[in-house]
Amino acid sequence: MPKLNPFRPGSVISPGMFVGRTEEIQVVEQSLLQTRDGNPQHFIIEGERGIGKSSLCLWVDYLAKGDRTYDGVNRLTFVVVNIELHGAMAYDDIVDEILTELKRQISTRQPLVESCKKAWDFLSRFEISGVKYGHPIPLSNDGRRLDELTEVLVNLIEESAGAIEGVLILIDEADRPTSDAHLGQLCKLLTERLSRRRCEKVCIGLSGLPDLLQKLKESHESSLRIFNILELKPLEFSERMTVIDQGLNQANAKNVPPTTIDLQAKQLIANLSEGYPHFLQEFAHCSFATDTDNRINIEDVLQGTFSEHGALNQLGKKYFADIYIDKIGSEDYRRVLIAMADHMDDWVGRQTIINRSGVKPSIVNNALTALRDRKIILLNPRVRGEYRLPTRSFAVWIKARESQKKAEPALSQGDTQTAVNVLSSTQNAASGH
Repeated sequence: MPKLNPFRPGSVISPGMFVGRTEEIQVVEQSLLQTRDGNPQHFIIEGERGIGKSSLCLWVDYLAKGDRTYDGVNRLTFVVVNIELHGAMAYDDIVDEILTELKRQISTRQPLVESCKKAWDFLSRFEISGVKYGHPIPLSNDGRRLDELTEVLVNLIEESAGAIEGVLILIDEADRPTSDAHLGQLCKLLTERLSRRRCEKVCIGLSGLPDLLQKLKESHESSLRIFNILELKPLEFSERMTVIDQGLNQANAKNVPPTTIDLQAKQLIANLSEGYPHFLQEFAHCSFATDTDNRINIEDVLQGTFSEHGALNQLGKKYFADIYIDKIGSEDYRRVLIAMADHMDDWVGRQTIINRSGVKPSIVNNALTALRDRKIILLNPRVRGEYRLPTRSFAVWIKARESQKKAEPALSQGDTQTAVNVLSSTQNAASGH
């Protein structure tokens, strides 16, 4: 009988399985509590793809709606407008998306429909006029749509008479539209309009890749000043171990007999992931799927990770095949990337790359130029001759791939312990541990 596999690579993690991010959660909690008390504090959650931004946004959604407590006892009662942006959305498209979701949220709460007559009257007549995100992206100069959103929010807060504590506008994938969509200007102007109307119970939360910050600044140079910026980092080792334990606990609540995991196997999964939640879920998922005796051991982790259709291969196809395989035909160029991966996403000089890669200087020069032109690596604009990989997760995947090659002789001979030792020593050396 198939077992429930609790690990979900590529999916948003439910609040019940959420681990870590203690400091970020504290900041968001304070943002919402301050907003409730009339001192709105806006925030940005930024980080690499797969670092857990959307999962944290879902946790914030639950918190603001009151689906979970903020202090173990008390709950908030916000209306949460949780939307996701798309690449070709324009200024008014974003406003319309907010209005559409606000309408949907209020429609599910009959007391608000009855008490907030002005807000509901507009929203009940509001219809988005055909969503076509392929049109040009003009800046809305008359501000009419933003004025309408402001009016609805003011009326909603005033007419609710304390039935709700505030409104949270939570925007995920906020980096997707170009800077021409003027999201930064939208946020800045909305907060100013609300402040002038003495409506101080609306909080804005954005989530996106690191380039979101530059796009907001290009849109409105002072837009970043209204936000607390929270950069998500990889999970700590203890947090990774907790994620695995919680997954098994969830599975064992439904599966009979229960599944256990050896300590060494759990540690290997945690180490291989380097703290990236999507890596951790992929490695744990494949290890769980490989297990046949309800005890996940080192052999299950190695097979689940390094088999033909295992976790490492899956991660490569989902995230990195286009830049590491499809765009690179030279093994020397890959050796340049491998040398750079030892430095994760830190800047590294040309001479260091030559020394570590063992590739001829002339070929390294060609590789650096080609890789930069293909946007596979970045050039330091401030220091001549320094380059870095675009993301730390790319470096982690390259390192894991190289670890597999070095451990392959031991793996082919069934020498599990030697393979584990090789994997550990390769990772530790590359990470500088």
